Amino acid sequence: MAATQYTALSTVGSQSMPDEEADESASSKTPLVQQPETPQASPPKAPRIALKLVVLIAVTLQNTAYALARRYSRGHLRETYSTSSVLLVMEAVKMVLSMFMIGSGGAPSDVPSGSALSKFVFLLRRSQKMMVPAVIYLVMNILGFVALGHIDAATFSIIAQMKVFTTATFSVLMLNRALAPRKWRALCTLVIGVVLISHESMPKGKSDHAMHERQMTEWFIGMAASLGDVILSGFVSIYFEKVLKSKTETYSVWDRNFQLAFWSMIIYMPIMIYDNPINPFAGWSGTTAVCAAVGALGGVLVALSIKLADSIMKTIATTGAIVLTTALNAVFLHGPYSLPIASGALVVIVSVFNYNDAGDPHKK
Repeated sequence: MAATQYTALSTVGSQSMPDEEADESASSKTPLVQQPETPQASPPKAPRIALKLVVLIAVTLQNTAYALARRYSRGHLRETYSTSSVLLVMEAVKMVLSMFMIGSGGAPSDVPSGSALSKFVFLLRRSQKMMVPAVIYLVMNILGFVALGHIDAATFSIIAQMKVFTTATFSVLMLNRALAPRKWRALCTLVIGVVLISHESMPKGKSDHAMHERQMTEWFIGMAASLGDVILSGFVSIYFEKVLKSKTETYSVWDRNFQLAFWSMIIYMPIMIYDNPINPFAGWSGTTAVCAAVGALGGVLVALSIKLADSIMKTIATTGAIVLTTALNAVFLHGPYSLPIASGALVVIVSVFNYNDAGDPHKK
């Protein structure tokens, strides 16, 4: 999920035409009676640009807050609440919002018109494909909480950028895609930056041998959980691309969010009850509620960023979150901050930008 944000859905199936193509298609149909042309003012771009900027800032702050809140909760306060209870609340919030958006309609979808209830039933009957990502996202979110209980938030956020590498690798293996040499170079420097930071965050030798061994054990657990999260993220991203971009069906972002939230809640519920049969929400605090609220907000912002932001803006949001998380983690959570960590973070940021660079448009 960024920070681990697990909802990365887009409108799939037969897509509607872009604005430019739609205009050309409309203009190609010459009316029988030629109407006099009337000058029309172009729609104002300022509000849309402002909205994109708001979404960009919100995504940056949400990614930062989600990593820091989980680190503070698990790593400093050592709270013992059931992780599945937090995830279930997050999914419930996303499901309610998705139901509201589906009921209001407007997005291209194969869902037949009718009452809101009929739409929900239609989607649930065709939601089996979302079981696989629901299970994977469960494991990813649990791994995220485990990782942030053992390593600092800055290291976790930077290691999370390895999702770019795993996603690209799975796209080559599963979709037979070919990446340009410049993208492979960007992926290599990304790995170098992550390795540099991971090594720097490793506990240094102490006079107390037992304490050092305990710290090293915690570090290895945190790193293993982070790498597991990264690998699963790469796989599920490509799984989404294969399943959701089907040309035989069209579903909106909110349709898929609704289906995914439904299966996630079905999975989380028994685990939550198993963890605490008498009081499933035992161990909750104000910090726990903040984790759930910020995590749920992430799903909403992902949906908005898909509709409004381009890849460059998403990259800026990701790198902005790295910088902000590293700084706040060092100031408030006593996380490591040194020249190698700063250099590694800079290498990761540049690598992410280079990977998303479309190249020189003037060169063919």
